[in-house]
Amino acid sequence: MLPVPEAKTPPSFPKKITSLQQTEGQPVRFECRVAGSSPIEVSWMKDGEPLRHGSEFSMLYDDNTAVLEISHSEMRHSGEYTCVATNSVGTASCRAKLTLQGLKLSPKEVTVGDSIELECHMTGSAPIKVTWSKDHKDIRSGGNYKMSCVDNTPHLTILKADKADTGRYFYITVKERKNPPVFTKKPSENIEDTEGKLVKIEGRVSGSQPIAVAWYKDNTEIYSSDKYDISFKSNDPKKSDEGRYKIIIKNKHGEGEAFINLEVIGDTNVQPLVLFSVNQHGTSLTLGIPVPTAKWSIEGEEITSEGNVKIDTDNFSTVLSINECTRNHTGSYLLTVSNPAGTKTVAMNVTVLDVPAAPIGPVNILEVTPDSMLIEWRPPKDDGGSPVTNYIVEKRESNKETWGGVSSGSTATKLKISRLQKGVEYVVRIRAENKMGIGAPLESKPTVAQHSFLPPSQPGKPQTSDITEDAVTVGWTMPLSDGGSQITGYLIERRHKGGKWIRVNKTPCKDLRYRVMGLFEGNDYEFRVFAENIAGFSGPSPISDPCKPCRPITVPSPPVNPKVKDYSKITADLVWTKPTRDGGSPILGYTVEMKRADTEEWKKVNLDDFIKQCAFRVKGLEEGVEYRFRVRATNMIGDGEPREVPESITISGIGADKCRVVWDPPEDDGGCEVDSYILEKCETRRMVWSTYSASVVTSYCNVTRLVEGNEYIFRVRAENKMGTGPPMESKPVTVRTQFNKPGPPEAPEVTKVG
Repeated sequence: MLPVPEAKTPPSFPKKITSLQQTEGQPVRFECRVAGSSPIEVSWMKDGEPLRHGSEFSMLYDDNTAVLEISHSEMRHSGEYTCVATNSVGTASCRAKLTLQGLKLSPKEVTVGDSIELECHMTGSAPIKVTWSKDHKDIRSGGNYKMSCVDNTPHLTILKADKADTGRYFYITVKERKNPPVFTKKPSENIEDTEGKLVKIEGRVSGSQPIAVAWYKDNTEIYSSDKYDISFKSNDPKKSDEGRYKIIIKNKHGEGEAFINLEVIGDTNVQPLVLFSVNQHGTSLTLGIPVPTAKWSIEGEEITSEGNVKIDTDNFSTVLSINECTRNHTGSYLLTVSNPAGTKTVAMNVTVLDVPAAPIGPVNILEVTPDSMLIEWRPPKDDGGSPVTNYIVEKRESNKETWGGVSSGSTATKLKISRLQKGVEYVVRIRAENKMGIGAPLESKPTVAQHSFLPPSQPGKPQTSDITEDAVTVGWTMPLSDGGSQITGYLIERRHKGGKWIRVNKTPCKDLRYRVMGLFEGNDYEFRVFAENIAGFSGPSPISDPCKPCRPITVPSPPVNPKVKDYSKITADLVWTKPTRDGGSPILGYTVEMKRADTEEWKKVNLDDFIKQCAFRVKGLEEGVEYRFRVRATNMIGDGEPREVPESITISGIGADKCRVVWDPPEDDGGCEVDSYILEKCETRRMVWSTYSASVVTSYCNVTRLVEGNEYIFRVRAENKMGTGPPMESKPVTVRTQFNKPGPPEAPEVTKVG
């Protein structure tokens, strides 16, 4: 038994790169699919020159997909691009053109029957080929069209214009390539054949013509003769024909070479060899001794001659023909040839091109407004074997049969359709297009051009607050429903009670309250509020209660500087100054409250009526009890905050000629910091005041040089940068030694008799 080696297949392109027309400055992407035995090396060329990966060109080969990208295209990138795939079995390539359009022709108008000439200036080094096209279809010179190019200015003349000549015209310039020769398919590196049989060694080359080809065997050039037929057949191979063959290709731009090892076998059983030649039929050349049998299959099922499928096989070839093929015939076809020497299997990927299928539905209506809708769909499940180049979107009113164009020239699967009529029902259809033509349509369900949500419900009843003589704050609550769309703001209206409504705010208010200005004092006003979303305004809120702007009135501020002016064993005379603010209403009077120093409960002193003056005598005090007092003012709104009479000055540390005077800082510093205090003293028997210190910075002072036995009164005044405040006096105190002579001892008591 002879071992059957693993079948290896040369590279092929199930999906080839396609020619592109692009605007200068836009990104460009070539993509193709590669099949064949691994490993496969992929390279790219432009106009026959190898390309290198870098910032200008990005090349990727992954998962049998080869990609060439140009991030920022320039006019110099126009030309022919070639993708070359190579493995140990052979080489394959595919080509496509890139045409970049840098200049646009200005719009032209012409009367039917007249001639018109289109021209545009171009730049670039000669030779340059110029092609004119109308609506992306090439125009040939002759008949009604005349083309010329003078001084780098291409001209297209339409001799007699008619309606059919209306369209969009382009001119395309392509610099002629200067390509060195390359092998797009190299000969197999190792060939085995039986002695006496025909040997055929072939390869494919590309490059600028003319190309010179030379064959060598063991470094000796071979010429056409009875034995060798170049391109190259060995009609009767012998053992002496074994060796290393070389082919050299040359033109004025470069050269290339390939090597082939030929082994002539004397065995009568030769493993089959398959050479493919692909056209509209699946054709192959099969060689082997004995003559091999051939079997065609696809996806594991054998193909037989029936219907529109026909297989013709002879001693040297097998042909698979499929008439009237459809997309269902796309797939990977396997040819298996066998003889006693072994089996050989090769694959051939066949793609049958057709127009695309309908896009995958349904059409998703993402958003609808009274004048537009946003739609989305999915690409066709079957692109017809060629990439979708365009989606044609049309619309019609549901009660009409005529379709109107919306969009074409885009491969996006999302589109906003504008300029709809509010309330009209529309149907949209989408068709995909590839290079084979336009496919079947996908239609949407009828959709009315209107918002898919409602206006909000009415806001809550407005409430008024913070009323002044010319303004009022209006507040309300949110609607119970926003109608399915976020509330964008609120509008406020006002009117004189029972009058005409007037809009207050020009732009919608985002908050739930609004300060209404420009009102007139004494007038009654009513308010209502509307909520707004994208669908419109709500109904009006309930009307507010009537509101009358007026000057705001508050309670008065506390009285100023209350103090005890004089006192006796059972009375205390209080004085104060009227409050700095009356709250906008006249002061009706004052209330005096008192409490014992050791309790927390304040009691009202003037029970029957308000005190009209800023002075009051408190009666009925108990001797030796310490009291605290406070005073508050009252107007028509009510009682103001009270202000407590500060404690009297405290005298401590009394000695024969000294004492310590302590006081509390003032409750009201006059709005600026107290700088110092002025301390004065007075002997009660003379009642003449003298300044002891005018710059005391603490709330106490040690007083010396007093006269023992004299009674003194002290008073203190606070001072800030605005001046000196009212004084606060101490109670009279006598300066004397606090210690006395001891008293007599108690009578002696006898506790023990001896």
